[in-house]
Amino acid sequence: MNRYGILKTLMVIIIVFVIIFAGCGAKKTTKALLKEKGLLCSFEVTPSETAIGDFDWETNGFVKLEQFKKYATNGKHSAQAIFSIPADFLSTTKAAQVTEWFAGITLSISTLTRLKVTDWSKYKKFGVDIYVPDTKDRDLFIKFVDNFGKEYITTKQIKNGRNKLEVILDEVKAARINTESIVLLSLYLNTAKEEKDVILYIDNVRLIP
Repeated sequence: MNRYGILKTLMVIIIVFVIIFAGCGAKKTTKALLKEKGLLCSFEVTPSETAIGDFDWETNGFVKLEQFKKYATNGKHSAQAIFSIPADFLSTTKAAQVTEWFAGITLSISTLTRLKVTDWSKYKKFGVDIYVPDTKDRDLFIKFVDNFGKEYITTKQIKNGRNKLEVILDEVKAARINTESIVLLSLYLNTAKEEKDVILYIDNVRLIP
């Protein structure tokens, strides 16, 4: 092979390597951007004159949300969520007859704290971190609603300590939910049989690429 042929071969090899590494870099950059954009709420911003903040989820008065300095998994703060029980609103007699009492928090395209990302089709999982301070095991309900009003509801058991919950979005798609347009997500408990308000610490509500 003459000198020209060797140089030509080397140039081809260099170009191939540049294309491969550029592709890998673009893929990593895209994934990093998706991860950054996929952080739906980390409860770092409180309401002020210049910002709505991270705490104006819809609660219908059944859950109280406050910023908390412990149990954070993203940033410096989590949200202390106090879930009500029937006895907070009903007489003792009526509260004892209740079999379902759903207290929850909802993030949507209509809440003051907005659902930042509605196209979930590029993501693999939905995730949220929950810290449970007491020793009781419970089921946390997770609900997604698409732009057609179709609901997907799943339950995840939470127990004492840190709970890293994830929902595989392929399973949501398989249920014929339009993951290209999710307009609402809710996290809630059935507190009908609880003796006192339930306290959970919530953080890092996210989409995982």
